[in-house]
Amino acid sequence: MRAAKILGTAVGLGLLFAWMDSLFLYYGLPVRLAARGYAGGNPVFLFLAVHCSAYLVMGLLSMSPFFGRYSHAVPFAGCLFMLSLPGLLFLSEFVSSPFAASLALAGVLLAAAGVAMLIGRWGVLLSTLVPDDVAVVYGLSPILSLLIIRFFSLPGVSTLAVGAPLLTLALLWGTGGVRAEETEQLAPLPGFPIWRLAVFLFCFYAANGFLISLVPIVFARTEPLTDWIRVFSSLGAALVFRLYPRSDLRNFYRGAFPFIAAALFFLTFSPYRTPARVFLEGGLSFLDLYAWLLLIYFASRTGLRRGAVINLGISIIVLAGTVSHFSILFRTGASLFPGQSNHMSFALLGIFLLLILLSLWDGREVTFTTGGGAPGKTCEEEGFAGGDDGGDGGDADPEVKEKEEEMGRRMKLMEFNLTRQETEIALLLLKGAKDLNICSLLYISQNTLKYHLRNIYRKTGSSNRRELKNILD
Repeated sequence: MRAAKILGTAVGLGLLFAWMDSLFLYYGLPVRLAARGYAGGNPVFLFLAVHCSAYLVMGLLSMSPFFGRYSHAVPFAGCLFMLSLPGLLFLSEFVSSPFAASLALAGVLLAAAGVAMLIGRWGVLLSTLVPDDVAVVYGLSPILSLLIIRFFSLPGVSTLAVGAPLLTLALLWGTGGVRAEETEQLAPLPGFPIWRLAVFLFCFYAANGFLISLVPIVFARTEPLTDWIRVFSSLGAALVFRLYPRSDLRNFYRGAFPFIAAALFFLTFSPYRTPARVFLEGGLSFLDLYAWLLLIYFASRTGLRRGAVINLGISIIVLAGTVSHFSILFRTGASLFPGQSNHMSFALLGIFLLLILLSLWDGREVTFTTGGGAPGKTCEEEGFAGGDDGGDGGDADPEVKEKEEEMGRRMKLMEFNLTRQETEIALLLLKGAKDLNICSLLYISQNTLKYHLRNIYRKTGSSNRRELKNILD
């Protein structure tokens, strides 16, 4: 069940990414609009503007309890909106010019809102998964997106416009994403620093979008090579998070430092651009995965408002990427650095912006807690992010008693020279939390948990949870 959910989520997101990539690159949407008499603004800009606005509207609506009762209808509306694109384009062939352009443009705008609705629901489903699973979905989605585009190009890319909405809706229904907000809720975060998350997302994706826009200009490459470098960079970042024993949400972003520094070195001192491209994509993939994990981490701890956090976070990401992408159209002809071309100057400026952002971000915003989830529920078997499955009796003042016991255990754990992370894991073990529960609460991979467990047992002289509890009680 867990593997099916992961694969279904990766395929569903891959379908939507492939649909958006092919819409303007292979489907020829601007040409189709022009053939129907459209002579207005840039259709790419209009699409992104509506796409971003849809996330914003869905995020604001998700804050309403009334809207929460009907949130399961959002994916169906999104599917209908996406299907309106080929439908209205087909009808516009039988209408005179002024009305044909209006129908075609309406299909584009409705489709932009529809794909946002579906991606937002997939994001809510991701917030119910453990971090290992989120990383796997992140690594697989770009690969599947490329394969889906190649597959649909055989019968004709036009079939993707119809097939992607229907298939992704079926997958969303089958994986439980339609009612994902009804799954296990984790304890809320104390002092939720949402504004710092918003600043980080905007700054990073503004720099990321600017660099991606300059890639075709700065780096000599072919289109297939570009796609596969980006795909394998995403997969590599996901594997590092999943397999490296010391990676967690507090320190994972630091993995981008050596890659970006190497890219800056090759851009500045080397005539070879391919190594710079590989290192740059690697560093951006580390930060991209970190940003998504960070957004999903916060969303998983906001209860029934997780849809609001996901949609508003994605709206910031799309806005930052759109602003940076279109700002390149208004660049000046003067070079920012002597001896460098204008394009190279902007590439170096984008990398410097990333390095400054990384140096200012220290992970303090990620406040891990050992609090449990909603009482009486467990989703550990399904791979959902669950809370502490231990519990107390009905004694008087159970919370006070539990806090006193935890404080006593913390004092004893200090004698064994455990790190902060090891201490939090040991406390959760003593409460009876399962492995997947601990990974969800501390947002670490299962491989990282195994690494810390070995250290805990070695330092305390125990070999399992029962012996550890006997030592500390």
